[in-house]
Amino acid sequence: MRKNLLFLFCTFVLASCHIITPEEPVKENEQDYEAYGLLTITSSGFTKDNLRVKLVEKNDATMDLYMFDVKFAAAMPVTIDMLVSGVGYAISGNEIRFYGDSIVPTAGGKPYEKYIIRNLEGKITADSIILSNYYGTTPSVYHGKRTDKK
Repeated sequence: MRKNLLFLFCTFVLASCHIITPEEPVKENEQDYEAYGLLTITSSGFTKDNLRVKLVEKNDATMDLYMFDVKFAAAMPVTIDMLVSGVGYAISGNEIRFYGDSIVPTAGGKPYEKYIIRNLEGKITADSIILSNYYGTTPSVYHGKRTDKK
């Protein structure tokens, strides 16, 4: 009986966990863009609403892409804060287009090789952040409304 209670407690704790990746402060000469929107896993139809995404221009001509409190399936027992570093970008008119391939994301400071970011493409406009990519073999699309007012 005691083992069963301990097992149930551990299951509850794990189910309510959140793996956090520390958000680095934006430096004075860096630009950041933030949005809240809808993530859709196109292969399963799973959606995660009100997902916060942040992109930060780094001094090395790349961006860091953060996704906060994200999950990729209804059965996923935890949410994670994910960081994708080394995202390339280019300014095109009034848009910033960003891209990347074969990037290992991190969550909680640990690499997630199983979910290598592939075919990352996106754009930042005056009003939105839109991106698509694969997490391993899982395709996804994100549409968010910008909240940073930049």
